[in-house]
Amino acid sequence: MSGLRYFKGSVLAGALIALPGVAKAQMVGEQAPGNAAAPDDIIVVTGTAVPVELSRIGSSLTVIDTAAIERRNHAYVQDILREVPGLAVNQGGGFGQLAQVRIRGAEANHTLVLIDGIEVSSVGEGAFDFSSLLGGNIARIEVLRGPQSGLYGSNALAGVINIMTKGGDGPLFDGAVGAGSFDSFMGRATVTVGDRSDFLSASGQYRKTAGISSAALGAERDGDRNATVYLRGGVELAPGIRFDGNLRFVDKFTEADGFDFSGGPDQGLAIDDDSYSDTRDISLGGALTLEPVQGWATVLSAAYTDGESEGGQGGTGTFGNSGDRLKLAGRSSFAFDTGAQASHVFTFFTDFEEERYRNTFPSAPDQVPTQRRDIFGLGAEYRVNLFDHLFLRAALRHDGNKAFGDATTYSLTGAWQIPGTGTRLHTSYGTGATNPTFSEQFGFSPGTFVGNPDLTPEQARGFDVGVEHRIGESVLVDVSYFTSTLTDEITSQFPTVVNDSGRSRREGIEVSMQAELGPIDLAASYTYLDATDPDGTREVRRPRHQASFNAGADFGPDGAGNLNLGVIYNGRMLDSDFRNFFTVFAAEKNPLDSYVVVRLAGSYRLSEVFQLTARVENLFDEQYQEVISYGTPGLAAYAGLRVILP
Repeated sequence: MSGLRYFKGSVLAGALIALPGVAKAQMVGEQAPGNAAAPDDIIVVTGTAVPVELSRIGSSLTVIDTAAIERRNHAYVQDILREVPGLAVNQGGGFGQLAQVRIRGAEANHTLVLIDGIEVSSVGEGAFDFSSLLGGNIARIEVLRGPQSGLYGSNALAGVINIMTKGGDGPLFDGAVGAGSFDSFMGRATVTVGDRSDFLSASGQYRKTAGISSAALGAERDGDRNATVYLRGGVELAPGIRFDGNLRFVDKFTEADGFDFSGGPDQGLAIDDDSYSDTRDISLGGALTLEPVQGWATVLSAAYTDGESEGGQGGTGTFGNSGDRLKLAGRSSFAFDTGAQASHVFTFFTDFEEERYRNTFPSAPDQVPTQRRDIFGLGAEYRVNLFDHLFLRAALRHDGNKAFGDATTYSLTGAWQIPGTGTRLHTSYGTGATNPTFSEQFGFSPGTFVGNPDLTPEQARGFDVGVEHRIGESVLVDVSYFTSTLTDEITSQFPTVVNDSGRSRREGIEVSMQAELGPIDLAASYTYLDATDPDGTREVRRPRHQASFNAGADFGPDGAGNLNLGVIYNGRMLDSDFRNFFTVFAAEKNPLDSYVVVRLAGSYRLSEVFQLTARVENLFDEQYQEVISYGTPGLAAYAGLRVILP
C-alpha cells in the first residue's frame, strides 16, 4: 500500500474511531486475545498521532476487540483489564467502590484514560475510577504501555488506556436484560440509525445491586446503582469535510463503609457505617476533519468534562467537590513518498486545556474559591516507513504551565518485521510527566491536609524492547522487557505532600500468548514486576507476579453457543496498614496473600434475534482481599437475554 493511500484510509479511521464521535471499532479490523489468526494490519488509533497498522507500532500495545469483550461478558471494564499484561487492578471493597488501574508499577494518576477520545480522569484527583465504567457498551479497548507524554502530555506518564464505545453502523437495536446474585439487575439498549458515513446512535445502561459489605468483617450490605447514557453521531458535510460528536453521562450512587481511626480495637480497619458517594459526570466533544487534498488532513476538536461528587463518611458529615475540564486541540498531518521504498508522515499538533476545581462541602473559607490552571501544549511527530518492514517514529512536545513550570517530553519507537520470518522486533523509549493534582496543590476539606503550591510535576523515563513471533498461522507469542525511573515523586509528609528527592525504579517482563487451535481460542499473559519506592522498599498494591488464562470455544449448530473460561492469578503483594499507626505514627507495609479467581461465561443464540447469556464469577468462592480489610465478592451467578434487531 502506498503511503498516500494508506494515509487517506488512516485519517478516515481516525475520524471515525479515535476522536470525539468515534464510530464502531470493528469496522477497521479486530484483534481479539485468543485469535492469533487475526491480521497484523488492523488499524489502531493509540500510540501515534494518525492511526496506523498494529504491526508498525514500536510501543507495547494490547488490543481487546468487540468479540473478546462480549464473550467474557464482564459487568465492569476493570475486570477486562485484569487480563492485560503489565496492568494491576485494585478495588477497595465490593461493587461500585473505588477501582484503580496501575500500569507497570506506576500510580493510578500516571495513566491517561480516554473514552471516545475524551480524557475522563477526575479533575481533583487526577485518576479515573473504573468502578463507574460498565462493560455493556464497549466496542474496543487499546492499552498502550510506557511513557507517552511526548504525544499525549500530562497524565500519560505510564501509558494510555483508550476505550471506544459502540456506534456507527451496526444493529438497529441491541438490548439486554439480566439478573443474578446479590439482588443484581442489569438492563441496556442501543439504537442506531444510518451507516458508517452518516449515523446517530443512542445507548443507555442501568445496573443496580444490593452488593456485599465493603468491610471484610462487616455484615451490612453496600449497594451500588449506575445509570449511563451515550449519544453518538457523525455526518459527512461535504467531500473531504466531516463532523463527529458524542456525549456521555453517568449518574452513580454507591453505599460504602468507613475506616476506623479512633485508636480502638478496630483501628486501621474498614467498619460498617452509613458512608456513601453520589457522583454525576458528563463529557461531550466534537471533531471536524478536513481533507482538502490527498495527503493533507487537519482535525480540529473540542472536549468538555464536568464532574460533581457528594458523599459522607460515617458521622463526619457531608463533603463534596466539583471540577471541569475544557480542551481545544488541533492537528495537521502531511504524507508523502520519496521513491518506492520510503513513505513519510509529518504531524504538527497543539492543544489548550483549562481545568477548574473547588470543594463544595463543607464551606471552609480556604475552600470557597474555585482553583484554576491552564496548560498550553505544542508538538510534532514524524513517522517513516522504510522498505515496508522497518517503521520508525519520533515525537516531541512542550507544555507551558504557569502553576508549576514547563515540561518538555519526547518518545522514540521502532518496529522491524524481519523479512521472510514470522518475527517482529519492537522497542520504545520515552519520557513522561504528571502534574500535581488539585488536592495536592490546594488541599481539601474536611480534614487537616494542607496543599503544597510549590510542587513540581512528577517525571519518568522508560524503555522497553520486545520480540513477537508467529508460529505457523495459529500461535502468536510476545515477550517484552521494560524498565522506568520516576523522579520528583509526590509523597506524603503529613500534613502535606512534597516532591521526593529520590528515585522510584520499576523493571519487569511481560509475556503474552494467543492461539487458535481449531474450535478453541486461547490467550494467556504473565507479568513480573519489581517496583520500589525511593527508600528501596517494594511499592504497595504492585504484585511481583501476575498471570491470566482464557479459553473459549464455539459449539452447537453453526457455532450458536460459546463457552469461555477465565483464570486470574494475583501474586502476593504489600498494602498500607494503619493498625499500628498510633504506635509507629506511619503506615506500615504488610502483605496480602496471593489469590486465584476462576470464572465461566457462556451464550447460546436461540435465533437471529434472541441470545441467552450466563456467567459464574469466582467459581471456587476464593476468599481474598485487594486492599487490607476490604471484602471482595464470593461465588456469584448471573443470567440474561440479549435481543438484536439487524
